[in-house]
Amino acid sequence: MLENRHQPSPVSVRTQVVSGLFLTFTALVSPTVLAQDTDASSSRLRLPELPTMQSIVDTTAWSWLETKRDNVSKNVSGVGRYLDDWLAGDGVGEHSNQSYLRVKLNQQISETGAYYSNVRISGRVDLPRATERWKLIFESEQSEQNSIQNQRLSNIRPSEFSGGFSYELPERDDGFRFTHDVGVKGRIPLDPFYRFKTRYGHDINSQWGLGVDHKIWYYHTEGWGQDARLFFTRSIRDDMFLRFDTEANFRDRYNEFEYAQTVALHRTLGERETLTYEAGVIGTSQPTNRVESYYAQSVYRKAIHEDWLVMELVPQLVMERDNDWNPDPRIQFNLEVYFFDF
Repeated sequence: MLENRHQPSPVSVRTQVVSGLFLTFTALVSPTVLAQDTDASSSRLRLPELPTMQSIVDTTAWSWLETKRDNVSKNVSGVGRYLDDWLAGDGVGEHSNQSYLRVKLNQQISETGAYYSNVRISGRVDLPRATERWKLIFESEQSEQNSIQNQRLSNIRPSEFSGGFSYELPERDDGFRFTHDVGVKGRIPLDPFYRFKTRYGHDINSQWGLGVDHKIWYYHTEGWGQDARLFFTRSIRDDMFLRFDTEANFRDRYNEFEYAQTVALHRTLGERETLTYEAGVIGTSQPTNRVESYYAQSVYRKAIHEDWLVMELVPQLVMERDNDWNPDPRIQFNLEVYFFDF
């Protein structure tokens, strides 16, 4: 009995390993840590040299890929201009067309051995002359039909494609902005949907800001629900600010509320390069009001080539009730490719 007490339990050993992994992941995306003791580290550990982005760009294969990307971008904008001209009943328009397509490659690895890989597609067809407010939208994911945890941890799985129209009213003098979305999900039978979104932003003073996001939605097969978020931002310096979020979602089909409280520190590292540290707690109202999970993550985001190829590195640490609160380190790698010609 005494020997068992002195031996480290599997849970404690696992916790130490997890903590070490998470600190390592955080160090990977922290420029401050990377800048410290560079010479000493290089003398102890020599990593293989990886090709630079410039060396990749100079290859024939990259030139071929970039040419294909540019052709797709022109086609995306061409479709937008054609629809705009057709709906407006005119010839070639003078307005710039800001149609775009986004392809996101998502890779996720967990300490439990789980591995996920998916591709998400979304975009918008701009119609500046047919109307200043209507947009054609299409997407392979519907965030409102996913839990807060999956939204926060980017665990959304692509489902059926959906398409429709979005109408954005002009921003009012009091800071409110309203948007209507109507469309269908590409499934058999077709699943029509409607979304009404409200946004509000207000500067309390030179350092504090207030914002509200609210969305009411209805899907024919899923019923209705609503998502609400209240957040405060606090400027620390020109390249850094804090954000405090309180979020509550309701799903009528399950008669369930889901809520979250999070805090995040956002920092701009350079042009098209950001780093975010975030931690939060998530709970539900069914079967009783209780906490379901805690999480912490850092998000390093950088445009690695011009403004259309974006990389994200996201180390995460999640503790869930369903997993007996055992820490589960995860890491995600996202690569986003934008197609546009404006």
